[in-house]
Formats: sequence, C-alpha cells, structure tokens
Amino acid sequence: MSVKQDSCRRCGKCCNEGGPALHGPDLELITSGRIPLSALITLRKGELAHNPVFGKVSAIDNELVKLKGTGREWNCCYYDSQENSCTIYDFRPQACGVLKCWDPEDLLDMIGKDNLARLDILTEEDPLRSIISEHDRLYPCPELEEISSLAADMSDKMKRNLQKLANEDLRFRTRVVKEFDLKLSHELFYFGRPVFQLLQPLGAKVRESALGIELLWVKSKD
Repeated sequence: MSVKQDSCRRCGKCCNEGGPALHGPDLELITSGRIPLSALITLRKGELAHNPVFGKVSAIDNELVKLKGTGREWNCCYYDSQENSCTIYDFRPQACGVLKCWDPEDLLDMIGKDNLARLDILTEEDPLRSIISEHDRLYPCPELEEISSLAADMSDKMKRNLQKLANEDLRFRTRVVKEFDLKLSHELFYFGRPVFQLLQPLGAKVRESALGIELLWVKSKD
C-alpha cells in the first residue's frame, strides 16, 4: 500500500522545471540585493510558456519576471543539484514557499495574480524605464502561436518581416548595452530573450551573415 505524500521529498523535480515567476512580496528580495537582476529573466507578453492551469503551452497574457534557468534542462539557477537543495532557501520567492507538489492548489491559485513586471522593479528615476517601453513598442513579441502553426508554410513576406524584426531587435539591444554600459548578464531582465531565440523552437535556424542574421525555416513534412 502506497503512503500518501504530505511533505517535500527533496527530489528536485520542481526546481528542475525552471525558476518561479515573481510576485509582489518578492520585490523586497530584489531591492535588498538578495536576488540580483543578473538572476532574472523577463518573459514578455505573447511569449510561449507552459500554463499549468490548462496543462499546455500557450502565449502569456501579461509580462512575467522569473528566476533564470541554467543548463540544457533550464534548471532554476539557485538549485544545487549535488545537494538537492535551494541555495537561497531562507529567502526564496513566494511561489517556492507556497509550492507543494503533492497539493498544487495554492500555487495554481497564484498564477496570473500580483505578478511582478520590469517597471514594478525599476525605480521611477531609472532611465531604462523609457528604453524598455520603446523596445516593447518597436520590437514586440511576434505572434508565436500563429508562427508555430504555420512554420515553414508561412509566406515569404512574413519570413522577411520576422528576419527584419530579429535583426533590428539585436541592433537595439547592442546599442543600449553600449550606451548605458550594461552588464550582458542583465540583458535578459531588461529585454527578455532576443526575437531570434523565440523563433528557434518554432523551426527557425539561425545563420550569421555580413548583413546580420538570416533565419532559415525548416521545411514542413508532407
């Protein structure tokens, strides 16, 4: 007879599924320096992410700021796989404290509520606030669900537009990093993942050229 689980077994599965999204109470962890910007990644509105409520990958309705992942499996950056432990356990984010893998109701109830966004974290005086807004306006996240359904069957015009967007996004980032002397480790917080990286899982292969990057789309199978 199996014993019903009622406590954490420290198997690491939850931490191996990526870092948590941050919520309002986690702001103090950032402003105090306990969790630096270099440990954060932004998922912009429209990016594809697993929705545990519906059990599928879909475009997110609102921006999320999460703890970064590491390695090919994108494990939480604060997870110590050797010790099967959290290296910031005493000041872990709210979602981690609420999480009970054997009873996920409380965590599921948090999804989409009181999520931190970049402008919640940056002070009103931070000059990068306006830069972030400009980046979102000029280079929004493309319609990834539509692209996923079309893949290589999309029109040539759409492919050209996506390649243009990917290159302009990279040039914008490069200019801002240089102009504001930003640490590259902070880029994923300020601007999220580059457009070309968002397109790669959907069938875009990236090739560098003298004019920038080229997106080569994998042909669909008949």
